[in-house]
Amino acid sequence: MGMRYIDFKDILEITFVSNPEVSPSDSRVAYIISRADHDRNSYVSGIWLAEDAGEYYPLTRGPYNFCPTWSSDGRLIAFIEKPDSRDDGKGSYINVVKPGIGEPWRLARLPMGAANIQWLPDSSGIIALSKVPASDDKWVDYKDRVVLESTRIPLWFNGEGWVFDRFNHLYLVTYPGGEVIRLTSGERNVTLFAALEGKVVYVESYDMLNPLIHRVRLLDIKNMEDSVIIDGYTISAIAVSPDGTKVAFRGHRRERGAATHHKIYIADLKGNVECLTCDLDLSTINSVNSDVRGPSCTRQLYWIGDEIYFPVHRRGRVSIYRVGLNGGVESHLDMGDSVIDEFSINNDGMIAFTLMKPTMPKEVYLLKDGTVSKLTEHNRSFQESRRLIEPEAHSVENNGHMIDYWVLRSPSEGGDCRRCKPWILYIHGGPKTSYGYAFIHELQLLASKGFTVIYSNPRGSDGYSEEFADIRGKYGEDDYRDLMKVVDDALSKYQELDPEKGGVTGGSYGGWMTNWIVTHTDRFKAAVTQRSCSNWITFYGVSDIGWYFAEDQHAAGPPWEDPEKYIEKSPLFHVDRVKTPLLIIHASEDYRCPLEQAIQLFTALKRRGVEAKIAIFPGENHDLSRRGRPKQRIERLKQITEWFNRHLKNIEKTNRQERKI
Repeated sequence: MGMRYIDFKDILEITFVSNPEVSPSDSRVAYIISRADHDRNSYVSGIWLAEDAGEYYPLTRGPYNFCPTWSSDGRLIAFIEKPDSRDDGKGSYINVVKPGIGEPWRLARLPMGAANIQWLPDSSGIIALSKVPASDDKWVDYKDRVVLESTRIPLWFNGEGWVFDRFNHLYLVTYPGGEVIRLTSGERNVTLFAALEGKVVYVESYDMLNPLIHRVRLLDIKNMEDSVIIDGYTISAIAVSPDGTKVAFRGHRRERGAATHHKIYIADLKGNVECLTCDLDLSTINSVNSDVRGPSCTRQLYWIGDEIYFPVHRRGRVSIYRVGLNGGVESHLDMGDSVIDEFSINNDGMIAFTLMKPTMPKEVYLLKDGTVSKLTEHNRSFQESRRLIEPEAHSVENNGHMIDYWVLRSPSEGGDCRRCKPWILYIHGGPKTSYGYAFIHELQLLASKGFTVIYSNPRGSDGYSEEFADIRGKYGEDDYRDLMKVVDDALSKYQELDPEKGGVTGGSYGGWMTNWIVTHTDRFKAAVTQRSCSNWITFYGVSDIGWYFAEDQHAAGPPWEDPEKYIEKSPLFHVDRVKTPLLIIHASEDYRCPLEQAIQLFTALKRRGVEAKIAIFPGENHDLSRRGRPKQRIERLKQITEWFNRHLKNIEKTNRQERKI
């Protein structure tokens, strides 16, 4: 069988490799394998084990296993099992398996599920993060209630649904007894934790109006004494020193709002804080876009000996850095034009990590004794049977800044024609995320269907300086001009691209920017806006992050104080300028950019007589393009392709056989 280019259903053929956890006692690596299951219309996942001798095999049967974590002696692996919906489908089990010895067994059940787990250092128990009802330990399903009442916000959260009556809290599951003991309570959300000997350091969000202000607390499990160590930071990762006397955390004080880079700090248990990486003007969060990631609970901060290890995102590449307790930041593991997506490290310095490249989905690797070896080949046959297109990297100067962009050239027929081929500008979300050297099935697909794809990191993107990322109060200004400069530069370099056959699309912030573009220029012949915002005033009150995100991004007060700022940056209020045919793609349970954003825009366009179509995906949320159900993901890709075929190629409809999922 010969090689072929990417097709719609290839998302069903990719193996999602994630969550590499290296054993504390040797080089074995536990990790997760996820695959799309067409019949279930979901993803099934199991725990696998890789050895540096080149062998890898399943430890569990699935179908829904997550978060493998090793006991400190390397004898046991605990993991989360979500029951099959064909059973009761509720809650989660905490399971344990001895690699190489027998079947996994269920240790305990948490009735409202589990989001993460971690062994205590002495293996006497497992700390678990789970939902807890606000009122008591009994929770009634929403559909069985007469009324939903709340005095707090947010009412809902993307990917979770209604959350006003539940909080995230910590539990202890004893081993081997399996007794479940609740450790924290109250109207607060535990977001992160790290287990010590008889203690837990955890991070909480305690102010519903300011959910990005966090505290770090220390809980003594034996006497249940709980004290605050640090307050006032936004925190995204945490680790504890080997002797348990200090805490490392990744975070910031919102000096530039959401544009602020997360930095690495250490603090003693009295709350004296020191910043170790404040001179590093790069992001320590991996925000490179990809649509082939599986579920993961890997930590992003490790304290080994006298050094702390963390990721660094630089111009679309992600590598591992380290910093000593007295400073001295340096790169520790750099794999070039690629993304180290997740990693774990043991006390012997062995690092297990997943790596992907633009033409390679993720696999598991191991750094041992200074040598990197590839442990798995789950996607080898996929790569060997597809013609994957290597992106061409470029940069263009605009207003003193170099703007990185990439071009995936369509392999479609037509040879070296001049000004004859269609193209699409694809805009990432965030805005503080980025494109880079990661595998993206969707971009490969669009190129294989005859569209050259241009994608870039305009100002507002992550992976550059804080100044570069900070477009607060300036949406649609420098970022818009950067994107137009990228298009101009690409058209000048690629003579086969027809300036009259350009499309534009993007999701979330990229969807907002798509809306903004069609209200400010007619240069694009078709547009697809996805999970977008069109009206910042209603977004403020309806989105799960609306009230604080909108104020931050627009450098404004609430809408009743600064209505002009919200109106100015809302494409809905400029819809009279739109002439570009627009496809609106949205999910019914998107609580980040709620469905009303799409409906408002669609109604306004129809009222204005602009060619418009809306495609709504029931039961999906803001993550449709990345983690949506397989059939829905395929249909979404077909909707986008058909729209651009029609308007950029004059092809009315995709082949009927292709419409079948």
